[in-house]
Parts: sequence; C-alpha cells; structure tokens
Amino acid sequence: MRVPHYATRSLVALTLAGLLAGCGKDSTAPDAPFDPAGTSSDIEGMQSSFDSPAMEGYASASASISAVLGESPSAAAVRAAPTKALVAGGKRGATAYAVTLAKAYRRPGGGGQASVSAAAIPAEYLGVTFTFNTDSGKYLPSELTGAPEDGVRFVVYAINPISGVPVEPLVEVGHADIVTTETANAITVQVLLVSGGVTYLDYSVGATGNAYSLTLAVSGYVTNGDDRVNFDLDNQLSETALSIDYVLTVPTRGGFRLAIEFGATETTSTADVEVRGEHGRVHLSGSTTDGAGALDVEVNGELLAIITLSPDAEPVVTGAEGQALTEDELEALRNIILVVGAGLDFFEDLIDPIG
Repeated sequence: MRVPHYATRSLVALTLAGLLAGCGKDSTAPDAPFDPAGTSSDIEGMQSSFDSPAMEGYASASASISAVLGESPSAAAVRAAPTKALVAGGKRGATAYAVTLAKAYRRPGGGGQASVSAAAIPAEYLGVTFTFNTDSGKYLPSELTGAPEDGVRFVVYAINPISGVPVEPLVEVGHADIVTTETANAITVQVLLVSGGVTYLDYSVGATGNAYSLTLAVSGYVTNGDDRVNFDLDNQLSETALSIDYVLTVPTRGGFRLAIEFGATETTSTADVEVRGEHGRVHLSGSTTDGAGALDVEVNGELLAIITLSPDAEPVVTGAEGQALTEDELEALRNIILVVGAGLDFFEDLIDPIG
C-alpha cells in the first residue's frame, strides 16, 4: 500500500492548521473577543507541553529503543510518539505525522500491509529493564528490577543539546515502560514515560488493518509539569482515500482546543479546522480539487479572510470584504503562508511507498 499522490496535493490545506491553532476557546462557553496576542501564548503553551528533560531523553532514545524491539508494532509505537510537530505545521505538521505513522506500521516485506499481527515484544525481553551502554552506544539488558512483567522498560537520560546523545557520565531522568496486547488482526501498544514519580507522557497506539487499509488510533496526554495536552488522533489510510480526525485540548489553559478533520481522495481534499480558547474562536473550512480551491477563515463566526490555493503558486490571502487587516491578523496570515511554503518541501516524502 503506497501513500497516495492525493496526499501530496492535500498538504497545503492541512498545514494551515498549525497556525490557526493559536486562536482558540473553550468548547461550551460563549465566544470571547478575538485576541491574537493571547492566542499566541496559548499555542506556545500547547507546544511547550511537549518540552521536558524526560521527553528529550525519550525522543533521543526512540531510535535505539526501536532497534531493540525490532520490526514490531511496539517499535512502531515508539517511533510514532506524538510531539509538538502536530501543531507546528510544514514538514512536521499533522499530515506528515499521519503519513509517518502509517509508514511506521508497515509490514516488512509484506507489500505495505499493516503490521498488526507480528509479535509485539520478544518474549525474552518481557520484564527486562534496558540501560544505555556508552561503550557500544546501544541499549542492553540489565539486572535492574521494576519493569512490567508483560512489557519492557528503558531508562532515559539527560541529553547533550548539541550532539543529541546522552551526556557522560550518564544522568537518569526517567524511564519508559512499553506494554502490548494483541489479537489476530489488531494490536494496542501502551507507552508510559515517568520521571521523579511524575508521568510526563502516557499514550496508546491501536492498529487494525490488512493489505488494503489501515486504521490507527493514538490517544493519551503529555505534560511538562505546567501545561498538559490531551490528544485523540484517528487515522485511516487506504488505496483510495485518506482521512484524519484529530482533537487536542489543553485543560490547563481554559480548555484550549484544536480539532482537525481532513479527508482526501485521488483528486479532492477537504479540511475543517476549529480552534477554541479563552481568546476567541477560529474556524477554517474548504476544499481543493487537483490542488486548486479556497479556504474560508472565520473568527467568532464572522468571515475574516479567504485563502485561495493553486497547485503551482503560493496561497493568496484576501480580506472578506477587501478590508485592511490589522497587523496581528496580517502577521498570522503571513505565518500561514510560511507554513504552506515549508510544507511544499515535504511533497516528495509523502509519495514514498509504505513498506
């Protein structure tokens, strides 16, 4: 199963979501006056929730952990850990995450089939704690106790910000426990990242599929100790269609909420993005056919701007009535254009085959 070409033409529509996430409101309260500066703070809080020494250690260790676990759904779940890339746009935006997640769950040598029936964690690793060996640069089994009996534990360490590898001498900053449950055609992987008795990341990845389609659900939360993001991410990919349904909320910021619905076929894509928070509500909706179309941007129910998309040119932004936009609004729209421009570089990656 390949990543369909329609995904490349649809990236522009979805990467807009990254910036629009800065303009939210609680989902039940009346709309507050739109405050671009306040919403910028909210989106920064959403992104910074993914920043902590424990998360840095886990991100640095993910490739090594995956190498230990081999070509299994548990390794794929580690590689698919949600990051602030989900709300960053461009190469690291939500579309990129959806496609990367699908690639992670390929079945090696299986023509792109979903890897949902392979053994999750080698039996000899169950109950084992792995630690990093500085001589080999690899994770190796240790005599430490505490790992889940039906899973495996990896100790994570403080990271050198320049080299991106653990500092020496090693400084432990937490551990990641990985547990899997599986049936004949489905598997769920649970990952728990703990540091100093605090859970910084708790998520599960559930996968079902066959040679022709793949359904992936990722749910959980991440925190830096101050802000917290709850996420519920659903991905469906087949030979003829792609759809994602993402909801991210920040309970520590008045229920700040980003919801993305995105669908695409071989020629047409649709996007519906709504963001709500204490500083207003933004709604983006529209569609493209063969890369050409338009997206409406509404603030608190009023049309603010129209973004016209074409396959061979940068997006064109106009005010709803041709009116001049404020500096904050202009800055927001400039950022949207930058996000789209960055996303164009990802086109080639999106058409790489899965598997």
